[in-house]
Amino acid sequence: MLKLHSFILILSLFVTCVSCGGRELTEEAVQVSELLGEALANNPDLIFDSTSLKSKELIIEYYAENDNAPVWIHKSSLNNRGKEMYAEVENAYYHGLLPEMYRFSAIEKSMKEDITKTELLLTNAFFLMTTDLAVGFMDSTSKEIFWKGDSINFDLKTQLNKVFEDSIKNVITENEPTYWEYHQLKNGLQEFVNTYPLDTNTYEIPKFKDDSVACYAATKKALLGHGFLDSTDAENDSIFIESIKTFQKVNGLLDDAIVGKWTSRKLAQSNLERFYQGALALEKWRWKTNPYPERYIRVNIPEYTLYFVDSNLIKRKHRVIVGAYATQTPEFHAKMKTMVTYPYWHLPFSISSTEFFWAAKKDTSYARRKGYKMFRNGEEVDAATVDWTGVTQFNFPYKVRQEGGNTNSLGRIKFLFPNKHMVFIHDTPGKYLFKNDIRAYSHGCVRLHQPFELAKAIITSEENKIINDTLDSIVYRKEQRVIEVKKKFEVFIEYISAVGDSSGNAIFYPDVYGRDDKYLNNTLRKIKE
Repeated sequence: MLKLHSFILILSLFVTCVSCGGRELTEEAVQVSELLGEALANNPDLIFDSTSLKSKELIIEYYAENDNAPVWIHKSSLNNRGKEMYAEVENAYYHGLLPEMYRFSAIEKSMKEDITKTELLLTNAFFLMTTDLAVGFMDSTSKEIFWKGDSINFDLKTQLNKVFEDSIKNVITENEPTYWEYHQLKNGLQEFVNTYPLDTNTYEIPKFKDDSVACYAATKKALLGHGFLDSTDAENDSIFIESIKTFQKVNGLLDDAIVGKWTSRKLAQSNLERFYQGALALEKWRWKTNPYPERYIRVNIPEYTLYFVDSNLIKRKHRVIVGAYATQTPEFHAKMKTMVTYPYWHLPFSISSTEFFWAAKKDTSYARRKGYKMFRNGEEVDAATVDWTGVTQFNFPYKVRQEGGNTNSLGRIKFLFPNKHMVFIHDTPGKYLFKNDIRAYSHGCVRLHQPFELAKAIITSEENKIINDTLDSIVYRKEQRVIEVKKKFEVFIEYISAVGDSSGNAIFYPDVYGRDDKYLNNTLRKIKE
C-alpha cells in the first residue's frame, strides 16, 4: 500500500511539472496556466477589441493544445523569452516594421495592469511578425495592411514551439527572403535607425538661386534636425560642407554640396519618411514569390542601375537612363532574345506626330541632318518636298525611321526582350547625361552606359558563335546585324527606391515617379506611433 501511495504521489508530481511536448512547468507556471485558462474561458473576445489580436483564432487553438502553458511570462513579470519578444517588438524598426503594428503600447500597458494580457499580446505579436517577415504585411494591389496568415507555407504554432529551443530572433527571421539585396538593405536600415533620429521634422528650403544665404541657413537647420550635423560643429564651414555631402550620399545624390532641386526635396523630408521608404523596399522584396534565375538582367529604376547576373554572380553593373516623369518606364519582366547592332529606330506615332512633326515643319533640313526617313504607304517621301501646311499632329500620315549610326537615338546597339510596353535597352549618343545623379530623361526605354561591355558579357556567358572580336569588327564596319541570344534569359524592370550597399549603409533614392507615396499613404503613415 505504501508503494502504491508513493507511485501516485510521483505520478501527480510528474503531471504537475510536465506540459504538452514534454516542457517542464514549475508550480508558478501551472498557476499562470490556470489564470490563462480562466481568461480564455471567461472572455471569449480575449478581453480585447476585434482589431487587437489579428491572430485570435490561432491563439485560442495554440493555448488549447498546450494546456494554457505560458510562453512569455511568470506570474507577475516577463520571463527571458518574454523579454526577448518584447525587445523584438520594441525594435521592429530593425526589420523595416513599426512597433505599433504589434500593439506595443498595449503590451506596455498590460505589463502594468494584467500580465495575462501581455502573454496573449506577445503571442499575437509573434504570429504576426513571423508572417510579416516571411510574406509581407501589405497587399500589393489594394495597398492596405492585413495579416497574411493564409499565405505562408509553414505552421505558425510549430514555429512558436521552437522558441523553447532557439532564440526568438532566429525563429522569427528564419523564413525571411534570402535575396542578398534584402539583407544588405535590412542591415543598412538598422544602421540608419541606430545612427540618426527618426525625426518627423520637415523643412522648407529656399531656392539657392533666389537667396543663397537663406538656402544654406535652412540647409544647416535641416541637417541639425535630421542628425547629420552636430550643434557643436554647426559653425565650422568645412564640417558643414561635409555633412551636406554625407546627406547627399545617403539619399542617392551626387555629393557635390550643391543644394539643388533634389537635395532640397530630400532635406525637406523627415528621417521617418526615409525609414518608411526603406520599410517599403523591404516589403517589396517579401512580395517576391520566386527566386531569381541563375542568369538575368535586373534594372532598378530609382537606382538608375542595371545588373547582369550569371551563375548567381554580378558580372556587370551599369548606369542607365530611364523614362522621364511624363513617359515613365514600366515595371515588368520579359525574356532577352536578340541584340541588334546599328539598329533602325522606328519612331512611335506618339513621337513622330509630335516631336518629329514640329521639328520637321520648322526646319525642312531636320530629317536629313538627323538621319530620318519618312514613308507613306510603304513609299519613301522626301521631307523637304512635303507641304507641311496641310499636315497636323492629328493628321500625320507618315511612318518615320531613323537610320542606324552614331547619331541614331538608339545608339549603336539595342537589346530586345519583346513585351507589350515596347520597351527595350539601348545605347545612346547622349552619353553626357550619365554623369547626372537623377537620370530620368527617356521616352520610356532604358538607355545604357557602356552597352558593348554588356553585349560582350552576354556573349561570353553563353559561348555564342559571335565572339567579342567579331562584335568589334561588326561595330567597326558599322554593320547592322541581328545577334540571337543563344540561351534566352529574363530581364526584370523593377522599382525599389531604397537599397543597401556592401558597406552596410542604406541609400534612399528619390521616389522619382512618386510610386512609393501611393503605398505609404495607405499604410505606414496611418499607423500611430
